[in-house]
Amino acid sequence: MALLKSMKKQRTQNILEYLHNNKSSGLDSMGEKMMHITDLGGHSGCKILLCETDDNNVFVRKISSSHKYNDRLRVQAKKQKKFKSKQVKAPAILNQGETEEGLFFFDMEYISGITLAEYIKTIEIGKVRNLVETLIDDVASMERNDINIDTEAVFQEKIASLKKQLLPLSNHVVNEALILLESHLWNGIAQTSCHGDLTLENIIVKDNQLYLIDFLDSFYDSWILDIGTLLQDVQTLWSYRFEEDIN
Repeated sequence: MALLKSMKKQRTQNILEYLHNNKSSGLDSMGEKMMHITDLGGHSGCKILLCETDDNNVFVRKISSSHKYNDRLRVQAKKQKKFKSKQVKAPAILNQGETEEGLFFFDMEYISGITLAEYIKTIEIGKVRNLVETLIDDVASMERNDINIDTEAVFQEKIASLKKQLLPLSNHVVNEALILLESHLWNGIAQTSCHGDLTLENIIVKDNQLYLIDFLDSFYDSWILDIGTLLQDVQTLWSYRFEEDIN
């Protein structure tokens, strides 16, 4: 717990120091005066900025990486805005629009916490289990979509696309995996609301509350795929891929 508090304190101090030394201000496309505090990074190619208004309200702005990506980011913002859950939350969407360059953006509530990937390294294994159970229970109760869709056709089209992409990497393991995917019966995959990229680094913990961030548009929306992504992350340690020592 002491380590967790220290990490939060250091993160806040870093932001304050950057704010003091690197203030930049101006009007956004909605005509509101705002100040850019720092870049929050991210791996989607989109710009993610920590900003502050004249009346000291801090928020996060996510800006599309290109005009081509605008529609995808709109879908992601819509998923985040519509997200409803009993125990897990998502940052509130505050505003949306386009930059002077025509790039779509949306503003959201800033959650000053740490990722679940960082958090689980600081707590007892029993608490990790409780967090995971809470998360899975919530994800599994996602609202069903009443859209008439040929699920099998959607998955087979996706698999055909994967085969083309993986052709240069063709080997026994890849070929066997594709055969298993093609032979699976996908009609049993329920169509529901979902996150789209549910990894440990896309979950923020603040005051024991879980928040989902970085929603992603998907070829098919289902809580089952969310759980699959989470299991893959845990097994391959994807959220720790940039760390030299993950023991």
